[in-house]
Amino acid sequence: MPSSTTPIPIPISPGPLPQTQAYHNNLLSHISFGVRSYSASKTFYTAVLAPLGLDLVFDSESDPRTTYFKKNHIRTLGYGPDKDNELINIFELGEGVATPPEPGFHLALNAPTRLAVVEFHAAAVQNGGLDNGLPGVREQYGENYFAAFVVDPDGHRLEVVCKTRIADSDGEEEGKLKGEEREGEGGQ
Repeated sequence: MPSSTTPIPIPISPGPLPQTQAYHNNLLSHISFGVRSYSASKTFYTAVLAPLGLDLVFDSESDPRTTYFKKNHIRTLGYGPDKDNELINIFELGEGVATPPEPGFHLALNAPTRLAVVEFHAAAVQNGGLDNGLPGVREQYGENYFAAFVVDPDGHRLEVVCKTRIADSDGEEEGKLKGEEREGEGGQ
């Protein structure tokens, strides 16, 4: 057994690591959190994550390989661009156990377009979420910081942001946003 001062050899890949669609050049692999209701969360997150390109890629209720989750009575949802890149894991923990983090914490997700920010916000308020800041430019964060803020059915605070200039987007998006782009308040 090596002593605490003996370095453990770590194999190093010869060359650059492959870039996956889900990698997005950031350090986060995935995030997991608990909720009270599997059904309410499945409805909410399936709707709000679709405009961001994230699909339901794991559902412990419909996957026969999930003996661990069923044995431990933990219903689980996983969202990502594909099955190999699950970015968000949601565990049903039940009333009194699943509590959102304290004020100051929020989960911010990147949106591919400003229209996706608008669609995320609309889906949230239509599926049990609360508005916490309408879609709009937040100049205090940057001239191209287009974001919306919501609170999910369990009280988790979510932000979705697109930092692409509207002139960089396609004309179709710009037309759909006319009249909807508002200076938003809110956040965290």
